[in-house]
Amino acid sequence: MSKNILYRYITDILTKVFPYVKRVLEKPLILAGKFTGSFFTLFFRSQLFFLFPFYHIGGAEKVHLKITGCLKEYSPIVFFADKSKNSALKKQFMQNAKIFNLGYLNNPLLIYFWVGVLSTVFNSNRNCIVFGCNNLLFYRLLPYLDPQIRCIDLIHAFGGGIENFSLPYVNRLEKRVVINTRTLSDLKNQYLSNDVNEKMNERIFLIENCVHVPEKIRRKSKGSTLRILYVGRGSEEKRVHLIGEISCLCHQKEMPVEFILVGDIINSIPHEYRKYCNFLGEILDEEKLSEIYNSSDILLLVSKYEGFPLVIMEAMAYGVVPISTDVGGISEHIHNGHNGFLVKNDSEDLIVKNVCNIISELVSNELLVDRISTEAYEYAKINFNCEKFCSKYKKLVWGR
Repeated sequence: MSKNILYRYITDILTKVFPYVKRVLEKPLILAGKFTGSFFTLFFRSQLFFLFPFYHIGGAEKVHLKITGCLKEYSPIVFFADKSKNSALKKQFMQNAKIFNLGYLNNPLLIYFWVGVLSTVFNSNRNCIVFGCNNLLFYRLLPYLDPQIRCIDLIHAFGGGIENFSLPYVNRLEKRVVINTRTLSDLKNQYLSNDVNEKMNERIFLIENCVHVPEKIRRKSKGSTLRILYVGRGSEEKRVHLIGEISCLCHQKEMPVEFILVGDIINSIPHEYRKYCNFLGEILDEEKLSEIYNSSDILLLVSKYEGFPLVIMEAMAYGVVPISTDVGGISEHIHNGHNGFLVKNDSEDLIVKNVCNIISELVSNELLVDRISTEAYEYAKINFNCEKFCSKYKKLVWGR
C-alpha cells in the first residue's frame, strides 16, 4: 500500500470515528476546563471580553483592532481563538487590551476544554459583555454562559458559513452587528426561512466599517503607466487566478499597465501568468502599505462573495479607482461609473473580458481616471468616518 493510499485510508477512518470520540470526550473536557478556569478567575477581571480569530494582517482583523481601540478605555480582554499566520497586529492589539492567544492550543477537541475555561472565567465577571466574531469557540461557548451575561457578535459577510453555524444560538445573542444592508437583508431572510422569531430582527444592528482618510491624495502624472493593485488573501473566494489572467490579457493588448499584488498569493496565480505580475508579498508595515495605495491608480477585486471589503475602503480613501465584481454589499458604496466600476458576477471568462474592457477605457482616458479618483476620495471622506464608527460601537456595547 503506497503512502498516499495509506494516508487517505487513515484519514477516512479518523473522519468517521471523530464524531463518536468527540461525543464521549466533550463533557469530560468541559469539566476539566471549568476546573482549570477556576484558578484564573481572579486574573481575568473585566466587564468586556472579545473572542476574535487572529491578530495577523487582514481586513477583518483591522476592523477588530479598530473596535478594541474605540473601547480601550474600558480595559477589555481579547482572546484569540485560532493560530495567526504572523504577529503583524499583535502589538497594536496590546495597546488597546490585554490579549491571550489560545490558537496554539486549540483544535476540534480542545475547543471544549476552552469552553469550560472561558465560561468559568466569564461567569465570574457578573454582568460582563462577551463580543465574538468569526470563530466557532465563541458560539460553542454561548450555552454555558450565565443569563445575565450580554452576548454580541459581528458578521462581516454572509456566505462564508459562520451564519449557518451561529443560527442555533440566535436567541442567546442580545445584539448582532452587520457591516452592510445586504448582509442585514440576508440575515433576516435566513431567519424567515428557518422559522426564527421575527422579534430577533430587532437585535440586528448595522455599523459600517471605517478607515483613515488622508488630507489629500496624489494626482496621476499624465502619460504614465496605470498601476493596478490587488491587496488580500489568495483564498478560493477571492479568485486571484483571474487577476493573473487579466494581467496576461492586458499585456497581450500592449496596454501601459503594471499589476502589483500584495499578500501571500503567488501560489494562487498560475505559473504562466506570474511574469505579468509584480509580487510584493505580505506588507506588515501600515505606512508602507499606505505608500503603495498612494502610488496606485486602480484597485482590482474579482471575488465570488464579500461583505464590504476594507481594502476597497482603504483604496478609495487614497483616490484609487475600484473595479470589483458586484457581490455582497459592494454596490452600496461603489456607484458604477461615478466612484468606481462594478462588473457583473458572471462566468469567469466574462469577468476577465469585462474587466479588461474597463481597464482599456481608463488607459485611454486620463480625465476619466482623474474624475473617478476624486469621486472615490470624496465619498470615502464623507462616508468612512471613524468618529461615527466609534460612537456607534460605544452606544451598541454600553448603550450610550
